Amino acid sequence: MPSRRSRPGRVAALLLALAVVGSACTSADDGAGPTSTTDPEQSSGGPTTTDPTGTEPSGTEPDEDDPAGGTSPVQDGIRIEVVSSQPDRATGPDARIRVTPAKGGAVADLTVTVGDVDVTDKLNESDGRLEGVITTLVEGNNNVTATAGGASVTQRIRSWPLAGPMISGPHGPLLACSTEEHGLGAPADADCTAPTKVAWRYVSTDGTVKDLPDPKARPADLATATVDGEADVELIVRYEQGVVNRAVYEIASLDPTPGGVDSTQDDADWNRRLVYRFGDGCATTYGQGSSLVDVVDPAHLAQGYALATATFNTGAVQCNDVVSAETTMMVKERFIEEFGEPELTIGEGAGVGAAQINLITQNYPGLLDGAVALDPLPDIATVAGGIADCNLLNQYYRTPEGRALTIDQRTAVNGHATNRTCDGWERDYAGIVDPTKGCDPKIGADKIYDGGTNPGGVRCTFYDGSANQFGRDENSGSALRPLDNVGVQYGLEALNGGTISFEQFIGVNEGIGGFDLNGARQGERHQADPLVVQAAYETGRVSTGVGDQKKVPIIQVSEYDDPSGAVTDHFRAFSLRDRLTFGGPPDTTPGLRIWTRDPSVTPAAEASPEAVAVLDEWLTAMLDDPEGGNPSDALLRARPDEAVDNCLPAGRDTPISGPDLYEEKGPCRDDYPINGDPRIAAGAPRADDVIKCQRKPVDPSDYEDEITEAEFDELNRVFPEGVCDWAAAGVGQTTP
Repeated sequence: MPSRRSRPGRVAALLLALAVVGSACTSADDGAGPTSTTDPEQSSGGPTTTDPTGTEPSGTEPDEDDPAGGTSPVQDGIRIEVVSSQPDRATGPDARIRVTPAKGGAVADLTVTVGDVDVTDKLNESDGRLEGVITTLVEGNNNVTATAGGASVTQRIRSWPLAGPMISGPHGPLLACSTEEHGLGAPADADCTAPTKVAWRYVSTDGTVKDLPDPKARPADLATATVDGEADVELIVRYEQGVVNRAVYEIASLDPTPGGVDSTQDDADWNRRLVYRFGDGCATTYGQGSSLVDVVDPAHLAQGYALATATFNTGAVQCNDVVSAETTMMVKERFIEEFGEPELTIGEGAGVGAAQINLITQNYPGLLDGAVALDPLPDIATVAGGIADCNLLNQYYRTPEGRALTIDQRTAVNGHATNRTCDGWERDYAGIVDPTKGCDPKIGADKIYDGGTNPGGVRCTFYDGSANQFGRDENSGSALRPLDNVGVQYGLEALNGGTISFEQFIGVNEGIGGFDLNGARQGERHQADPLVVQAAYETGRVSTGVGDQKKVPIIQVSEYDDPSGAVTDHFRAFSLRDRLTFGGPPDTTPGLRIWTRDPSVTPAAEASPEAVAVLDEWLTAMLDDPEGGNPSDALLRARPDEAVDNCLPAGRDTPISGPDLYEEKGPCRDDYPINGDPRIAAGAPRADDVIKCQRKPVDPSDYEDEITEAEFDELNRVFPEGVCDWAAAGVGQTTP
């Protein structure tokens, strides 16, 4: 008879594994090459160790053998800073630069050239420096030189096409433009390019937003607000649309004294804070699409915030977080060129939009200073495994054996609050693995993959949309997938809890199967190449807590809608926390706070303005903090009283707050229980960060009841390669 033995602690094993792997990297790679600094020769690449907003000094001393300059900082000499982007990440012909004279020098003595073109008159004097937008960059390398007296300094700026790509790798197909739907006219080319358009709107006294054809007009119902200490600011909104990185972008800001389409916004009436929005959903549409988020938001605009987004920041349009990050860089660059540098940039997104925020803070430090994550998902790569699990389980439940399971039994196997959660994942996210689903509806069937009639058509899976990161299968042409369910004991917790019998447990695991590369169910389980899994971790496709994830404040607002079957369920916020704290107490990561809202009282979206205001206060205090030092200490010193875990149950006007309210008995824990997903119901940790599990021989200690010899043999038959060892780190699991 096999004997029982105790299970080792997963945290200790994972920490040991990470110690062996090493965790000294502070910025991730985009999957196209190694991490780079501002090396102007880098033709492609991912995140850099310098600030994407260009706030790091970039002045360089000239070298007679390298007129473009080296990388050593100038001490007390002339300095050139690229404000709108990193020096090697500019796009199009424009860039905002700042030139500081040498110590004791005069601004009036400075001459600035781009190549042989004098651009000094494009720059304005401010605070003893010259600053402005240069407009004569050419694609490739450009030498910007500042001269005063006998001294000069040159900064090389690399400019990329406005249509991209810059860091995301070769473009995929773009088969459906949406410029006409956005009012930008017919596309000019295959990249769906269209002219930039500016229009004006206003916030009415009834809280709605209305068009303002004449920006000089003052409607009788024009609302006003106090913005950044200034009373009675008229809420006239400048609304800009254009195309960058093949995506339609949108920028909204207060403009109470509009001066025309091309007027500078350096003096715009905003609070020097930018809220950048990201949209939910996950699809590879191969279309330009439409955003699922609105930038003309009266609640934020009335507080003085500027807002921005682009269609490629909405997961339902394209689900590649690298493309989203790249688009964010380009849109933010456009914003800075027009408005100047924001003091703070706050990301805001829901669901997959929140997943994009998590990965941007991890992989591209400095692009976002803080984030509000609504109904958050930690990332896409690890959540995708649970989506596939749900699809497989639902297909099993349609078999005669599966139909015999009761609703309560299915719910226990699935791990959610209700079996309807898997229904939602299957209904809305089948395109994760099915190449025929998720394409833009404007794309004709003749262009979409069909195994029989069109094997060369576009494949609209999540993985095919991320093929630059995951790679492609040489034979089939389909994307490689970090997707694996070998060894997963579906329903293990349900078995140990007595909800299903041993025979039912065997039936589920024998019948579950997997998905082939074309999304068809197969008898054997789907298995990922370990190198592909390792690449997913190494290139930053999994939230692991590096980069800025533990250095910037993040408020996760979880709308507790689990009983209705919401796919963005409550445990996701705690999954990210567990990854960042390694299971330790919440203040191990003092920047991550979780707010829970009852949808019958306050939907998550309605809590966003409050969360943004708290983040603003927090980040402002950090800007004013003279001590610096350890990021955790800085976060704690600056953290406002409202920046704590809280929940707002039905029947209360004010939230319940406290450091341990989700662990201790009370409404926040008891009214809003934390559930899981099929992997957690199979014994995985709540962090849910294992793509492909390490396997071990069938272990009798996994089962609450003692198993017989016959049952042991049956388990070995169903799991010939072993079962998941959740006490070990996953295959290829590491930090970027």
